[in-house]
Amino acid sequence: MPAVTAEVLADTLAVTATIDDIPIPITRLGYQAKANTARTVSFTVTSFEHALLCKLGSKVEVQVGRDGVVSNLSFIGIIKRVQPTDEGASVTAMDYITLLATSTFVDYKIGDIIGRDLYFLASSAMNIDEIDTTFLTQGSGIKATAEMKLEGLQTRKEFIDKCFRHMYTFVEDATSYFDKLNIVYYQYAIHMSNRMDIMRVDPENIHSRPTLSISTTSNTVTDLEADYNTTLLVNSATVVSSTNDKIFFTYNDADSIAKYGVSSKLFTLQTENLPMIMDEAQRYVNRYKEPIISYSIQLRNAEHLVVGDLVEVTAPLLSTKHILPISGYSIDTNNGLISSLTLGGKEASMLELIKKATE
Repeated sequence: MPAVTAEVLADTLAVTATIDDIPIPITRLGYQAKANTARTVSFTVTSFEHALLCKLGSKVEVQVGRDGVVSNLSFIGIIKRVQPTDEGASVTAMDYITLLATSTFVDYKIGDIIGRDLYFLASSAMNIDEIDTTFLTQGSGIKATAEMKLEGLQTRKEFIDKCFRHMYTFVEDATSYFDKLNIVYYQYAIHMSNRMDIMRVDPENIHSRPTLSISTTSNTVTDLEADYNTTLLVNSATVVSSTNDKIFFTYNDADSIAKYGVSSKLFTLQTENLPMIMDEAQRYVNRYKEPIISYSIQLRNAEHLVVGDLVEVTAPLLSTKHILPISGYSIDTNNGLISSLTLGGKEASMLELIKKATE
């Protein structure tokens, strides 16, 4: 039986869909995606007959492309929600990362964890029948330690997320970065069909090339909003030994304090080595003494962009350009192909993770 094909008006995007391998016509196709979580697809069916096919847990496959070329909007997942209507149903499906979140509990033992690369520990936990992990071969070079507390009885996704909380490193390299201290971190997502990707995000590296460069004058941009805030700014850090509270050090950045006002944080570190404590306090402040920058952007015909891609934005209020990773997106196909991107904000969440990891 041939697949049912539809055209998304104004953008000539060909769409075919099946439910449990049965072709079905769909309308109002939309997407939502964020790093480290399942991508969500929503659509509508407009007949009672087709609504009956949309059962909870059914396999959904959506093929999307231009001129016969499959795009990143191609999706495989399972139905998680059905809302019947007078004419059919509204359906929500999630990709197979949802199966990692609802997996049976696994007893991850410390003897099987310590010393192994966090990248491969996570990819092993991702390796279920429904997910293609064959491309996860790079590694991170970050080894699991007892202090990370990764062991225990937990779902696959709980274990994976613990690994990713520690999959970051601070880099100092004057030949590749303008700032003294820079964060390189990792994220995961299923970008297309059922293939898992682990992304190394390194936006500050001068050798990193953006996938897209935009400004308010770009003809595909319909809206661009910037957010500069000091909510998680740190210009005064006190680091104290977790085993001896008499050993501590406070580092202040006078210029940042004069410009934005004092914003302090207290961290603990599992060491009594004062030079190490002093170095950590300075590293935190040097990295987070400036405001966090993020953007919300709407643009047309950007289905090639995925979570983790770098986008160069010309700031509307400043004379500088920023290169920031896509941390999430939504796509609406009801009036052409409109993508709403969220850029940046990751460094803010990384700061919170680092704080938790050192407490």
